[in-house]
Amino acid sequence: MNSFDIMAISITAAYFIAIAIISIFGARRTKTISDFISASGQLGFWTYVLLMIGSVTSGMTIIGVAGLGFQSGWANLWERVIGPPFAISFCTLLIGYKMWSLRKKFQILTMQDYLAVRYEDPKWMRVLAGLISAVTCFAYLIGQYTAIGVVSEVVLGVPYSMASFIALIVVLGYVVSGGMFSTAWTTLLQALIMIVIAIVMAPMIIGWVGGWIALNELASQVPILQKMVRGVSEAYAFAQFLDKPFGPAEMPLVGWAYNLTLFGLTVPLGLMVAPHIVNNVLCFKDPKYTKWGPILMYSLSVPIIMATSLIGLAARVAWAQGRLSISSLKLEGGVVVAWNDMAFPTIAKAALPYGIFILLLPCVLAAVMSTTDRLLVTAASNISYDIVKKVIRPNLSDNALKWISRIVIIIIGVTSWWLSLTPQPMLAWFIWAALSIMVSCFFWPIIGGLYWRRMNKHAARWGMLAGFITTLISFWIWGRNIIIPGVVALYAVVPGFIASTAVTLILSFITKPHSEGLLKETLTGRFIRAD
Repeated sequence: MNSFDIMAISITAAYFIAIAIISIFGARRTKTISDFISASGQLGFWTYVLLMIGSVTSGMTIIGVAGLGFQSGWANLWERVIGPPFAISFCTLLIGYKMWSLRKKFQILTMQDYLAVRYEDPKWMRVLAGLISAVTCFAYLIGQYTAIGVVSEVVLGVPYSMASFIALIVVLGYVVSGGMFSTAWTTLLQALIMIVIAIVMAPMIIGWVGGWIALNELASQVPILQKMVRGVSEAYAFAQFLDKPFGPAEMPLVGWAYNLTLFGLTVPLGLMVAPHIVNNVLCFKDPKYTKWGPILMYSLSVPIIMATSLIGLAARVAWAQGRLSISSLKLEGGVVVAWNDMAFPTIAKAALPYGIFILLLPCVLAAVMSTTDRLLVTAASNISYDIVKKVIRPNLSDNALKWISRIVIIIIGVTSWWLSLTPQPMLAWFIWAALSIMVSCFFWPIIGGLYWRRMNKHAARWGMLAGFITTLISFWIWGRNIIIPGVVALYAVVPGFIASTAVTLILSFITKPHSEGLLKETLTGRFIRAD
């Protein structure tokens, strides 16, 4: 083992030790089930802001967004400008302020608590929403282990399965012991690591390919370069659109219509109501955070996502020039990780000094763990608190509930890790599929419930169910792309969201709304601030 290997392992070990120390304090602070699930609504301003950034800036951001930048360049600008930053900012602005008041009034710990109160449906709405929430969190988790496994193999040479398993054990350790406090406090550190490292690495990598101006000039030359150097078609992998904001409507991934349905609908709205994001608004201490918090979230998230996107584009330029070889990563058992997702670690290894390159692993660890821990807490709460405690065994003690939550966390964590041992062809597609279910199931029950007085339990129940079933059928029939040849290409979320919207609107108008008293109590109406 050379000194560089020792340095890489030492930095990674230091990261794990820091997480362990923070987790111990989180475990000591966790006394009640409210502490475990929602930190008893006591998170401070910066802890909450960075929790939101960390929850949305996942392995998908570090690995998947760079892979997207490699494949389509500027043609998916919407992802960087509108997507995740929009989601967490507007989640805080549109949902956070009202939920802060409702949380105190109705003792709300999870979003299912709110749905049960708002729709006067303490049983079926809670079970339906809780199960769908747990399923989406589970699907989202699989992609996180994929990211850490890929980068660990590139940086340390540690086998994919072993590296992802180590990350699993660490996350399970601090989530099981400290719940939401450990999750929030470790994410505070992890988000800071991501912000600093991503912004430091991007200029160095872009400088390696010639600088900012050269990067865009070379992006326009990729079609010719890849034909001359790589011997592939000028149109290969959307090369002709790398320097454009979008492509023709009939093209998947880069077309303006596809961009609109994926990056204008699925990503921002799906993340805004995603269980692991929306439940964060039940954790902050002061409603004043909803004033400046969204601005800071947006301002800090955009540079991270832009940095990883530009790193992916830089990798594409270097590959077309013949300066970089980006190959598929073959794992144990013959499983292959697509080369798109290898863009960031491969160009980082070539372009960065080793002392900086080895920081990539803690960066990805931070990205993965800051999302994984929140997903685990949310999924466990869906099962143990919303279903077991609130529906099946109302008299269950807090101590018993905490142990059930811990068991559920372990089961979900280990099962999702096991499924991640067979990675998806491109990490981003798997995450986007999970977001499709989220937007089709939760957008109307949550946003409609807060702002539309005609929204009732029938519309919420059946709209959620219609969105869930139709989305699954849509992906089963079309995969991810719905293409009308020569006319338009749309992302497969469209049928599910249309079904959810249609069922919701029809039932809202043909059935009676809830009582005026309930609507007033739950702050339902076309306003953000009732005062």
